[in-house]
Amino acid sequence: MVRALLNRKKDIMLVIRNLGAVLQGLGIVTVIPILLTYFYRDEMIYIQYFLFPGIITFIIGSLMKKVKSEVNMQIRHAMMVSSLAWLISALVGSIPFMFIAKLSFVNSYFESMSAFSGTGLTMFGKIYSVETLPKILLFWRSFEQWIGGIGIILVAMIVLIRPGVAAARLYIAEARGERIKPSFPSTVKVIWKIYFFYTILGILLFFIVGMPLFDSINHCMTGLGTGGMTLYNDSIAHYNSFSIEIVAVFLMILGAINFTIHYRAIFKRRFKELFRDVQFKTLFVIGFFVIIIIGFDLISKYGIIEGFRKAFFQGFSAITCCGFSTANLAEWGEIAKSSLIILMIIGGGAGSTAGAIKLVRIALILTVLKTHIKKSLLPGSAVMPVKMGGAIFKNKGIIEALLFTIIYIGFLLGGSFVLMQLGHGALNSMFEMASAQGNVGLSIGITSPTLPLIGKITLILGMWMGRLEIIPALVFISNILFFLRRKEKI
Repeated sequence: MVRALLNRKKDIMLVIRNLGAVLQGLGIVTVIPILLTYFYRDEMIYIQYFLFPGIITFIIGSLMKKVKSEVNMQIRHAMMVSSLAWLISALVGSIPFMFIAKLSFVNSYFESMSAFSGTGLTMFGKIYSVETLPKILLFWRSFEQWIGGIGIILVAMIVLIRPGVAAARLYIAEARGERIKPSFPSTVKVIWKIYFFYTILGILLFFIVGMPLFDSINHCMTGLGTGGMTLYNDSIAHYNSFSIEIVAVFLMILGAINFTIHYRAIFKRRFKELFRDVQFKTLFVIGFFVIIIIGFDLISKYGIIEGFRKAFFQGFSAITCCGFSTANLAEWGEIAKSSLIILMIIGGGAGSTAGAIKLVRIALILTVLKTHIKKSLLPGSAVMPVKMGGAIFKNKGIIEALLFTIIYIGFLLGGSFVLMQLGHGALNSMFEMASAQGNVGLSIGITSPTLPLIGKITLILGMWMGRLEIIPALVFISNILFFLRRKEKI
């Protein structure tokens, strides 16, 4: 597969052509923040840092799109396109941070990758205050997360929801390998309608509970897109409002639910399907169970009410992969931190804006475990298929779920080991890496401008691979390594 892609010029031309279409869209997206200067005229001096990168990106994309190729798109091509798309998007998105916020290239790239991947780890807060940034850059930061959130769903539909790919087989019966509409364009339109509807709803809800309009727009984009970056150094804790926290949790949960379920519950008015969905039920069963554990651990620090309030918010922020925070997690005990790590590893639903292993894989693994326990109590000749959500899973789908989980944990441990070598404790290192690779954004304090370069690169790779669900990233890296080896032989 690797040789076929790199040895054929037509395959490379196909990747370039499709990547060109992505860059055209990226160019358009990059100039949108300029519209904000209509309301904030004093920030017109920053227009150039969005206009020129946007125009150049669009032109390059248009030229690339003119490249012709007679090869049909295959999974390997789509994986290469998606892998490059996230890397290039972060590169273009880093330009405003470099010139407006005066961050270094690495810090700017980190910030942009974190935003586009919907992670939320940030270079701002300790040394560079986010509260001093101009509104156009704050909006860009939030807009990247909003675009990244919906973008990964559409990328997943192209790259993953095809026969023979693990993630497609792991969808529950209602969503597995199924588009919302018969055609892809109509499916995209429905997803955008749902996303826009929830965005408007979220802005209104935040505004109603007392959040200023500009804040409401930004926090809705980062909440629904499960990015988690905010306008303040202390995140959502800045407001100290329980009603705002409830709205934030509501948006986080919306973003972490499969969009097929949203469509059936809203457009088809089949609300019962929401509560029948395996991923939806798993989200709350696991979420509340772990939140209770965290709550009891926090009682000694905050008291009963405040302890469970913080456990509730941070718990759902972790499992939905959002990253909003109302507490200084560095001060929490090992039980609470370990519990959050578990939630960040599990993540939200497949086909949602959330990241990590995904609830559907966790639900399938638990179902396999339950089935094997039941089978051990029956006669040896008994046949008991693995059933979940009305679908029967064969050994191939089960093996793929287990294999992905093992690979995910392996990269998580590898990244944690790198952070440990930089002098951080094992638990804290795993917390930060789980947050990066799961595209969560909760931080124990390791992420900062003072983090050594190797640490920043490790977290960037974790965010990138986590957003791509690892396999496309591995395909991309394998192609690059093969190309370099071939060059050496020549």
